Amino acid sequence: MEKLENYRSCIQTLLEKHSQYKSQEEDVENELFFDSVRDHYQLMRVGWKGLKRVYHTILHFDIKDGKIWLQQNTTDIDVGQELLDMGIPKEDIVLGLHPPYKRPYTGYGVA
Repeated sequence: MEKLENYRSCIQTLLEKHSQYKSQEEDVENELFFDSVRDHYQLMRVGWKGLKRVYHTILHFDIKDGKIWLQQNTTDIDVGQELLDMGIPKEDIVLGLHPPYKRPYTGYGVA
C-alpha cells in the first residue's frame, strides 16, 4: 500500500508541476483531475481560442496492477524520465500510449 501511495503522490506532483505552464490563450485553462479511488489522473486544457473550442488531454496516467501507465502525452517532455528521477522503477512504468507489441522495446515495463 505504501508503494501505491507513493506512486499516486509522484503522479500528482508531476501533473501539478506541468499544470503551471500557462497557455498563451487567455481563455484556456489547465485543469487537473485526480481520481485516487480508481487511480486515473489527468491534466487537460479547456477553454476557447477565438471561436474554436479547446478541449484536450495533455497528460493522462493510470495506476493498474501496481504499475504506472502513461496513457497520453501531448508534450515534448519525457515524463517517463521524470518518473524515473522521482525513484519509480523502470519496470513499473508502462507506456500505454504505445501498442502492446512495441512496449517490450521501449525499455520500460510491460503489462
